[in-house]
Amino acid sequence: MGVQLTLAAGKVSDVQITQHPSNPNTRKFQGQFAGGIAAQVVGRNIDELNVSKVAGSSLTSGGFNQAVAKIKSEAR
Repeated sequence: MGVQLTLAAGKVSDVQITQHPSNPNTRKFQGQFAGGIAAQVVGRNIDELNVSKVAGSSLTSGGFNQAVAKIKSEAR
């Protein structure tokens, strides 16, 4: 899964998820996650982001949190 965050003054103003499912089950959970993540992160400070479960998908959240950590390190 690819994650792209748009930031304004340290806050998330937009999030884009690129899905890379390896099977139908992964496609389902990544799709649910992609559909619900904006409500969880838009308007929040990037340093406060740590999602645990979005739209019934808990495993996808781990990948998202890893991507956010990488984005934060590259932005500094």
